[in-house]
Amino acid sequence: MGNLYITVAKLISLLYVLGNGEGGCTAIKKYNQIMNRIQELVHTGTIIEGERLPSIRSMAKQTGVSVMTVLEGYRRLENMGLIESRPQSGYFLLPKVIRTPELNSRLPEVSRSDIVLRTETVKIPEVVEQLVKQSARKDVIPLGNGAPIADYFPNEELSIHLARVVRTNPKVINSYAMGWGHPSLKEMISRWMIEAGCITREDEVVVTNGATQALMLALRAVTKPGDTVAVESPGYYGFYALLQFFNLKAVEIPSDPQSGLAVYALKSILEGGVHPACVLLSSCHSNPTGAVMPNENKEGLIKLCLKYNLPIIEDDTFGELTFNNYRPRPLKSLAPDNVLYVGSFSKILAPGYRIAWLAGGRHTNDIHRCFAMSVLGNSPVTQLALASYLKTGGLKRHLRSLRKKYKENVMLFQNKIAQCFPEGTRACSPQGGHFLWVELPEESDAVKLSIAAISDKISIAPGVLFSSRQHYRKYFRLNFAVKWSFEVETALERLGELAYLC
Repeated sequence: MGNLYITVAKLISLLYVLGNGEGGCTAIKKYNQIMNRIQELVHTGTIIEGERLPSIRSMAKQTGVSVMTVLEGYRRLENMGLIESRPQSGYFLLPKVIRTPELNSRLPEVSRSDIVLRTETVKIPEVVEQLVKQSARKDVIPLGNGAPIADYFPNEELSIHLARVVRTNPKVINSYAMGWGHPSLKEMISRWMIEAGCITREDEVVVTNGATQALMLALRAVTKPGDTVAVESPGYYGFYALLQFFNLKAVEIPSDPQSGLAVYALKSILEGGVHPACVLLSSCHSNPTGAVMPNENKEGLIKLCLKYNLPIIEDDTFGELTFNNYRPRPLKSLAPDNVLYVGSFSKILAPGYRIAWLAGGRHTNDIHRCFAMSVLGNSPVTQLALASYLKTGGLKRHLRSLRKKYKENVMLFQNKIAQCFPEGTRACSPQGGHFLWVELPEESDAVKLSIAAISDKISIAPGVLFSSRQHYRKYFRLNFAVKWSFEVETALERLGELAYLC
């Protein structure tokens, strides 16, 4: 039990630092009383692994705080991978194997001088591009791939809706997609965004060919060649590829594997005289770490960006893939006009349809002008089929199933890593998405591991993919949106063997 006591104490301390924005905390917030109380109960053995925590109402009476305060404290412990919520049963203490200190990745070490000074134009090295190509090979076990397998999606149901659209309106097959998206799909997207707390007008929504096109439109709307973009680091490989494509500079802002972008670091560069054109990040289950920014950090980021008139491009591709009972609030819900929001159905429902959307707030007119110069929109057939499916309410049912499968998978991956990898290996504890961020021991090289793994027909995504500076050389990302099988289990065991040599 001592290990858990130390782990909770360290994590609470980290929340104090990152939640304040100045590197400290002047007063203990009420929800921390709840977290401290649970820590005491675990440390004294009052609650043991697998046992139910006191109910929210019971804890509120014990501590003299509101029910909402208790709920916030429990949610934070859940985000930290220490407890879990079970429908109609309450909150339970997770088994130690899932929350051992060796399964918690640390904040990557990036100095403030590096943050401030390194704002050159992005240039992705050839070795990185080669690694991306290798991960797409058909003959490898795709643990380094960014795509989920088709088996996890409602393929038959989607096919029925697709056939119905074609049968009732045959001419739609040979129709161009004109405008900024089919009205019926835009209506359903606007309704869906309400579920995430975002009030978005239909005329603000632009339907795109995947999230990459949406990100391209967003960047074109708020930047010009030579501008600097503040981007989370480690961050989605596609962010850096697009910055290179548009001849933009990157100032990398450290992102913690659990709490996401460090707002204090962004504040430091702004006060130091660096003036980015925008901020580019994923605040909910980011790629590659799965990090979720706490609500107070999101509020701090919004306040800071409004002060400096700094637009935010928010990629919320994985926001719906939460393992908890509540969906993290997007930044868009806090500042509708200042956030250019990218949503996508590719990772949650229909990868083959390549349908995403962009809601640009006050930048909507600029996005419309950029879209007019871009390629034509997505096929009206798939747009109508998707709109038809969404109207049935099927997406909520599907997401419940998908989240459960991914939650089971990440536990299997974590346990296998704990068993097979060298001592000192750490893995994050994502509360959503479908990626696992792994840190190898000191002096290890994930690029060498990636090259060795490809020889055994196993792909991983080394950490250098997620930075413009080749940071994170001892880190790598795994995709657990695969079917757990003997083949996958054996591949992880082999990776563990290779990790001893790299």
